Amino acid sequence: MQIGDPSQILKKIGLKVTKNREKVISILQESRRPLNHHEIMEKLPKDESWDRVTIYRALADLEDKNLLNSLHSTDRVTYFELKEDGGRTVSLAHGHLICNTCGKIECIDDPWNGIPSSKLLKGFQTESVEIVFRGICKNCQ
Repeated sequence: MQIGDPSQILKKIGLKVTKNREKVISILQESRRPLNHHEIMEKLPKDESWDRVTIYRALADLEDKNLLNSLHSTDRVTYFELKEDGGRTVSLAHGHLICNTCGKIECIDDPWNGIPSSKLLKGFQTESVEIVFRGICKNCQ
């Protein structure tokens, strides 16, 4: 999770500071798991009006600037989370479990446990890493 003031984060990545982008970053900072567009919309303050398309654009802009990871569930819904380091380096901190039945996504902190050593990567310049385990969660079994 990227910690810091959303306006400063936006300035660092070269995006104009808007209330939509700041709010999306704040919501994702507070979340312990990836969120989809609908979940983000539900967490926006109810006393203001929010345009769905503008929030989609904010997510797309943040993803284009390498600030977000996007995950696709089996129900074709995209989930978003902040990259741990703001996209400056390849983040190897955690992976995800995705249920093929209900589409639930959970973060796992140590996906590297049991994966072969980095000898496989010698001479390979890694730009991104995704560790996703797909299966059936305990609730759907």
